[in-house]
Amino acid sequence: MAEEKAIVQNPYLLPADKQGWRGLSLPGNRKRKWFTLLENSQVLVTGLLLLPGEASVQHSHETGELSISYNDAMRPVVTWHPAGEVLSGSPAAPDLKKTLTKDELTAITGNAALAAVVDGLLDEQRQLRAQLEELRKRDITPRIIVDILFPPFKTTILDDAYPGPKVITGQWYD
Repeated sequence: MAEEKAIVQNPYLLPADKQGWRGLSLPGNRKRKWFTLLENSQVLVTGLLLLPGEASVQHSHETGELSISYNDAMRPVVTWHPAGEVLSGSPAAPDLKKTLTKDELTAITGNAALAAVVDGLLDEQRQLRAQLEELRKRDITPRIIVDILFPPFKTTILDDAYPGPKVITGQWYD
């Protein structure tokens, strides 16, 4: 049995065809710097740099994805995303407009006091959603993510920012 050599990659020293950007053509903050760390017939390992305020694109992988993300040097998180699971991206922002007036709530419930309570709860929910979104945007730490894919290395982009589903085999160039 032939002995295999260890592979050590400095992503910043990779040739141009082994690094690039994803999401440059999309509206909003969807950019991610990617690096091909290892690619052969058995595995595709991509390193990604996520800058603060940027969101990924919703996608799935035919054979699943093993993902290792680093929020800082001492806290890696390992996640398995099974085949077909839609992951990443920013789900559509909830519609925070009021859909029912107090009068409409009163008509539905038949009780003005109950309608006022429900109206207050809906207002509070909208405020909490807005606060959570603001807190999410405050993450000012760059993150490093290492994604590991298995043959056939097929990714399906299911994001509304792309016109229709887009299927990519191999490294995701964008």
